[in-house]
Amino acid sequence: MSVLITFKDGSRDEDLRYEDGEGREYRYVIGDNGTLSIFGKEMGGRLERNQQPDIVYGPAAWFSVSGDVRTRADEPRSKAYVG
Repeated sequence: MSVLITFKDGSRDEDLRYEDGEGREYRYVIGDNGTLSIFGKEMGGRLERNQQPDIVYGPAAWFSVSGDVRTRADEPRSKAYVG
């Protein structure tokens, strides 16, 4: 699924869509302060735990978002200790 953002100010004629495809997938995170962060990753790949977002929108910019939320399943699996 893609990430679809509706903005508050009406400055855009249509909603903004981060579309999955062409080898990319998108996830979003809503921060405690209301920021909306969009992360891109390779199809079937993982996001690094400390990966910086592709873009961040302030809380005053966006009204709603739908699509795929970033989850722990998007992060690399921890490496087990083999000793």
